[in-house]
Amino acid sequence: MRTRVYVDGFNLYYGALKGTSFKWLDPVRLSTLLLPPECVLNRLLYCTARVSGSRDRGAPARQQAYLNALRTLPEVDVYFGSFLAKTVWRPLVNLPVAGMRIDTPNPVVLPAGELPVRGPSPKTLPVGIRPAAAARKKKWRKRSAPLPDALVAEFHTMEEKGSDVNLAAHLLNDAWEDQFEAAAVISNDTDLVTPIRMVTQERSKTVYIVSPGRRGVAPKLDQVASHKRHIHKAMLKQAQFPDTLPGTAISKPTGW
Repeated sequence: MRTRVYVDGFNLYYGALKGTSFKWLDPVRLSTLLLPPECVLNRLLYCTARVSGSRDRGAPARQQAYLNALRTLPEVDVYFGSFLAKTVWRPLVNLPVAGMRIDTPNPVVLPAGELPVRGPSPKTLPVGIRPAAAARKKKWRKRSAPLPDALVAEFHTMEEKGSDVNLAAHLLNDAWEDQFEAAAVISNDTDLVTPIRMVTQERSKTVYIVSPGRRGVAPKLDQVASHKRHIHKAMLKQAQFPDTLPGTAISKPTGW
């Protein structure tokens, strides 16, 4: 079966690679481990965006090394979205400074709790601590809504734009041009439900949905895909580039 693989690079990274030693990943090799032998991969589309160095100055160089490695694979085409830096106003759920000294002209130490903020429009400032990583993940899954009168603050955020749109557009276009008999989509983004449904139901193509995360395939994606697959640690270990790619000066970044 002529097969194309569509990768949401950031969904893959945050779902399966961040915090591991498997970032130097060969996605073509991974795809062969995920799919049955009758699926013959003829193209892999890797959708990503160039990262900012505002928080980690070494990140752009590490990403460039990886992009250089991808470009040595004849099956791979890379498509770029963009990063949008902006500030947003959001209600505070937890200001993690409880028990810390704040050096104002009259130094203060804020206790944990819901502290009243006086002014023309009284607000509540929720003060707490920063929990350990495992507890933060658990809290994120069960996070409640902010207090109705929570203090609103301005935050800096980086938003990746375009990867899911690029992936969906190429998936649909390739299906209508009959460029594949089977496709694999490596993402757990439910924004892809409609394009996958169109490919499976309106074009009668086989689509494997591949979950990069540890929570399994999103139910809405499971409903429209033909098959589902999960990325396991053993697959990531087997699908690594050599530390230095033969015949090149491309090497695995330090710390990866």
